[in-house]
Amino acid sequence: MTNKKQEPSFLAETQREGKASGKVAITDLDKAIAAVHIILEPEKVNFLRTTKEEDLPTVKMVVFCHDCHELVPAGLGKTLRGKTRTICGNCKSKKISMGQEGALRKFYHLDKKQ
Repeated sequence: MTNKKQEPSFLAETQREGKASGKVAITDLDKAIAAVHIILEPEKVNFLRTTKEEDLPTVKMVVFCHDCHELVPAGLGKTLRGKTRTICGNCKSKKISMGQEGALRKFYHLDKKQ
């Protein structure tokens, strides 16, 4: 007889055994939203509950160029294999980050520069 001692792990028991399906069924939206109440503010929770999905506001995505150090318009370039890729619209650099305008301004401290 061998004594199998399980090492501490962050995985659940079903995940360690390889039996986890990886699918989560959300049966009640209110319970799912209540589970993340620490992350969301109460006004936003009520907004998400009452608004239809097609009426949710869209988010403006922008490009930050690491060479220009500013938010720039997106441009389209080509790779060596002919596929299109997003590049800086000003200097044609490939060193870019894409994301929400507010998040990029906060992450790269763009408001403090001005």
